[in-house]
Amino acid sequence: MRFLDLLLDASRWGDPQWLDELATAWQPCRASGRDEGLLAASMSALVEAVQGILDEGRSSSAQAEILRAATRFGHAVHALLAASVVGEEEANRIADASLDPVTGLPARARFLLVVEEAMRQAGGRPLGLVLIDVGAVARRDRLRWQLTQAMRHALRPRDVLCSVSEQEWALVMPDLISAAQPRLAAARLIEVCEASLEDGLSRLRSTIHAGTACAPDDGASATTLERAARAALHRANRDRSPTVHFEGPMLIEMEHELELEREVAHSMARPPFMVWLQPQVHLGSGRCIGAEALLRWQRRDGSWVSPPELVALAVRLGLMPELSRWLIAQVARLIRTLNDAGIPITVALNLTADDLHDEELPALVAQALATWQAPASHLILEVTEGALIGDRMRAARIVRQLRELGCGVSLDDFGTGYSSFAYMRDLPVSELKIDQLFVRELLASPRDQAIVTSVQALASGFGLSVVAEGVEDPRTAAELKRLGCDHAQGFLYSPAVPVEEFVSWFRARNGTG
Repeated sequence: MRFLDLLLDASRWGDPQWLDELATAWQPCRASGRDEGLLAASMSALVEAVQGILDEGRSSSAQAEILRAATRFGHAVHALLAASVVGEEEANRIADASLDPVTGLPARARFLLVVEEAMRQAGGRPLGLVLIDVGAVARRDRLRWQLTQAMRHALRPRDVLCSVSEQEWALVMPDLISAAQPRLAAARLIEVCEASLEDGLSRLRSTIHAGTACAPDDGASATTLERAARAALHRANRDRSPTVHFEGPMLIEMEHELELEREVAHSMARPPFMVWLQPQVHLGSGRCIGAEALLRWQRRDGSWVSPPELVALAVRLGLMPELSRWLIAQVARLIRTLNDAGIPITVALNLTADDLHDEELPALVAQALATWQAPASHLILEVTEGALIGDRMRAARIVRQLRELGCGVSLDDFGTGYSSFAYMRDLPVSELKIDQLFVRELLASPRDQAIVTSVQALASGFGLSVVAEGVEDPRTAAELKRLGCDHAQGFLYSPAVPVEEFVSWFRARNGTG
C-alpha cells in the first residue's frame, strides 16, 4: 500500500513534499472504505518504526526523549491528515450544495454563476433566460425528477437547465438567432411537462407558467436578467397566462405587487382590513331588508386596494383560508352588533371556491355564530357558479350543511355561467342574484329585459327570492319592480359604507331613528 510505504520511509521524513504526498496517498484509502482507525494504527506504526531505528543504532540515553518526540510527530501527522479529510469533506459539501440533490441540475447557489459565464461567453450577443414555475403540486421528489427528465429531452445541445427552487426551473439559452426563441422554448417545455401524465402529473395542466427575458436588452448582468424574467413570470402567474415575455413596466408592477404581498402576509395575525356594508332594499316597500358585507383595505399610505386584488393576493400567498375565517368571524360579529342596535336584517358574505370545498366550513360558520350569539337565519352565504366548478358533490354537501344550520345560500352572478339550471336543481339555495351585467342596460336592451323576466319566473317556480345588483337610477328600479324582482342593491341607494354610517343610513331610510 503506497500510503504505508510513504509513512514508514524514514528517508523522506525530512522532505518538505512528504506530508503533501502522504495526504494524497491517504485519499484512496478513505475512498476504498477504510475508516480513521487505520489512520490511528498507522501513526502507531510510525512510532514503532522510530523505535526500531533507535534499537538498531544502539542509541544512547537520549532514546527516551527521541521516542517522546516521535510520538508527538506521529500525533501531528495524524492531525494534519485528519484536517485534510475535513477540508475535502467541506469542499465536497460546497460542491454538493451547487447541485440539486433530486434533479442533479445546477441549484440556486450555482445558477447565477451559470448565467454570468454564459453572458461572458456570449460577448454581447443575445442570450435567453426562461423561468418556469410548476406550482406547489410539484414539491415532491419523484415529480420534480420526472419533470426534469421531460424538459431535458427538449433542450438544444448548449442550453443549460437549472433547478432554482422546489417548483421552479431556469433555462439558460446561448446562441440565439431570434428573440422569439425563449418564448418558443418556454411553450415547448410547458408542452412536454403537461404531456407527462405519470404519477398524477395530469394535475399540472394549465398550472405551469413561464417568464422569459433576453440579454443584453432586458438585462446586462445575471442579476438584472433574472429580475426581468422573474417580473415576466410574476405577470404570467397573476394573469394565468402560459408564457409572458418581459416588458419594462413589469418591474414597477412586480415591485408594487410584491410590496402588497409582504404587507398582507405580515398583517394576517392582526388584519388591518375592514368590512363595510352595502344596503339591499325591498322594491315593494322601499325599506332596507339586508346588506352585503364587502371587504375594504386602506394601506398605511392612504391608498385603497380593491377587494378582487386583495383576494387575489391572499390566494397567491396561500392565505385565503385565514382571510375567510377572519371574514366569517367579522360578519357574525356585525350581525350581533346590528341586532343589538335594533336592526335585525340579513347580511350576505361572498364565499370563494376554496371556501366551498372546505369540509370544515360549516363547523367554522357554526362556531362563529355561536361565539357572537348571532342568529343563523341572518347570515346569507353567496356562492358563484365558478366556485362550484370542480367537485360538485362536495360543494352540494357543504351547501346542504350550511342550510341545515339555518343560513341562507345565494347563487351569485346568476346567468353569467353555463350550468345555472343544473345548480338550481342540485343545490338547496334560497336566493338568486341577477348580475349587474343584465341590469345596467335593462331599459335599453330587450334581451336583458327578457333575461331578467326569465330569471324572475324561474326563481318564483323554485320558491326563491331575487336580488338585482348594480341598480343606479330610479327608472331601472321601477322596471325591476314591474318585472317582479324582490330586492335591489346599487348606488341608487348607497355604496358600501362603514358600519356606523350604515346604521345611520338604515334608521333614516326605514324611519326608525
